[in-house]
Amino acid sequence: MTTAAAAERLGVSQRQVQRLVEARELPATRTAGDAWVVDALAVNAMARTRPTRGRPWSPATAWAALWQLSGLEVDWLDRRTMRRLDDRLASIDAEELVHATRRRAIIRGFRASESFLADLDVLVIRSGARAMERTRFGMDADLARIDGYCTAEAADSLARDFHLIEDPQGNVTLRVAAMPPAIIEGRDAMPVAVIAADLAESLGVRERSAGLRVLGDLLR
Repeated sequence: MTTAAAAERLGVSQRQVQRLVEARELPATRTAGDAWVVDALAVNAMARTRPTRGRPWSPATAWAALWQLSGLEVDWLDRRTMRRLDDRLASIDAEELVHATRRRAIIRGFRASESFLADLDVLVIRSGARAMERTRFGMDADLARIDGYCTAEAADSLARDFHLIEDPQGNVTLRVAAMPPAIIEGRDAMPVAVIAADLAESLGVRERSAGLRVLGDLLR
């Protein structure tokens, strides 16, 4: 859909839609006339998860919330800020949490040759559909896709080395974490709350439902 139609669907200005495209929060492509065309499925998914009020949290707060819900130590926020965050987590639902933490990463979609998937898998920190476990999410990991976190430099390097083609609906999702790499480095997979939040933003109904369910359980 056009950015004007997307703005109407989301209840925001057309300029705000353009900012979401520039921040890679909405997948879009340029037409021959150099206009942006936004992925309609992604717009509808954002409209479903977008609360009527409240701005998304800063990356530091978003990561702290997901780390806390995963039972991990948060050492980059002071105690007062953490107390406020605990109070907020006690009063929101899964849909609101997905919106609040959406600034945790910039998402880049690609299409890759299936022959490269195994090599790509070991070079990212798995999340979303690639990190699902049946015991927790009710579904097995999707081995036909790559979904994981990395640094901005690593994303550029992977795109170059594996001849990745930009494609918002492709089989490779690289999530560039909006935090210092030290927070996530050394992991094979992301903590459960991060996996669930990534699934909750999926365009797939089953994945989205599974992510929201797990986030709801963690919030309780």
